[in-house]
Amino acid sequence: MEDCWNILIIDDDEVDRMNIQHLLDGEGVKAVVHEASSCSAGMEKLTSQSFDCVLIDYRLPDATGLEVMEQIVAVDDIVPMILLTGMGGEQLVAEVMKKGATDYLSKNQLNGAMLVHSIRGAVRVRNLKRKACDAENALAESEKTYRTIVETVSDIIFRLGPDRKIEFVNPAIRFFGYEPADMVGRSISEFFCVEDGDDEVIAKIATQAVGPLATRNLEVSLKVGLEPILDEEVKPIPVLLDAFGLWDVSDEHVFKNDVEKNFLGTLCIARNIMELKAVEEELLQTQHRLMNAVTELKELSTLDGLTEIANRRFFDEYSEKEWKRAQREKHSFSVVMIDLDCFKAYNDAYGHQQGDVCLKKVAEVIKKSMKRPADFAARYGGEEFVLILPETNEEGAGELAEKLRNDVMNLNLEHPDSSCENRVTISLGIASDTADPEKQFSDLLAQADKALYRAKNKGRNQTST
Repeated sequence: MEDCWNILIIDDDEVDRMNIQHLLDGEGVKAVVHEASSCSAGMEKLTSQSFDCVLIDYRLPDATGLEVMEQIVAVDDIVPMILLTGMGGEQLVAEVMKKGATDYLSKNQLNGAMLVHSIRGAVRVRNLKRKACDAENALAESEKTYRTIVETVSDIIFRLGPDRKIEFVNPAIRFFGYEPADMVGRSISEFFCVEDGDDEVIAKIATQAVGPLATRNLEVSLKVGLEPILDEEVKPIPVLLDAFGLWDVSDEHVFKNDVEKNFLGTLCIARNIMELKAVEEELLQTQHRLMNAVTELKELSTLDGLTEIANRRFFDEYSEKEWKRAQREKHSFSVVMIDLDCFKAYNDAYGHQQGDVCLKKVAEVIKKSMKRPADFAARYGGEEFVLILPETNEEGAGELAEKLRNDVMNLNLEHPDSSCENRVTISLGIASDTADPEKQFSDLLAQADKALYRAKNKGRNQTST
């Protein structure tokens, strides 16, 4: 269902205005209908607030519907307009649509379904127009950003004509002692260190007119335009250069012999190698820190802070995923619920701090019992834990549960106030079933919970199914 619509109706007939609200109410549509009995009143409302749609009567005391539409477009060229009239034919419809209306409805044949359908379509048109405007604004902003980047980036960006002469170079060249305006019109060979008569490097920079990306990661030395200081020679600066061939056809057509094409020149990007290495090192360090942070956040979001096994939230996600996988393959599936026996008495006797130590040790035993990749253990509640055992039947789950019960007993954690042993023990409830598509995991979990209560009611320190 859509959000509540904010609709303006401009109509001098009070009955017709009330009928619009009545029709919308009859269709169960949430809408706030604002009324105006004239063009001027409607424009006042339109300039003071935003509407999802405007319904306009064709004949108003101070303007025609077409005139109203022209005024609305001048104020808000996005708001959708629907014209209402009791007369007119195809010619009027065509004129209305040319003026920017999204629909044309006859009052004589108007019903709730027709009205809602028209408004819904108009609102969709409005949303599409807004997206288009946002896209245009984003594109303009993007172009502005790119211009700013070209003007401020530390990389040297220059364009060569087909004659290998510089047509444009960005201000980054000033770091090498040149003014951009002084370089335009000069051959690129004047600025790179090449041996006399060796045209190979310059040809690579100019792409030799062979393809869209003819040169990549070319290491060359760029002469420095600064005057020597105290007769000390200014050494050239090594740069890494990419060169892109520019053509009047798309890249995929450049290599086709049967396509008429013209070489327009070359776009080159050169980077100071030392600066690049420094940036790369910084990025690697940042990436390493981010990866550590992501790992830490993931652990914090999925692990129980005390026991360092999965928490209840992650259990809900994992169990849903594994159950669906088991349903697809119709595999057996087991759930084991675990509860520490008489744990409140343990906390009362030893304190909550020692109780936390006990929970950690039991959780470690439980975690070690998970041998297969899909087996999963989580802390379910205060002293409750839960195991998910995909592709495990009742017999297999029972064997694991009994071993786990004995392993916890073998911890020999003293618990003189326990009603079943003088050491810490656990009770376990098992539920097993085939994961058929029509069955729910929540039902299997509830069965395991009931089995756990049976084990506790029978005297604790045992496994029940």
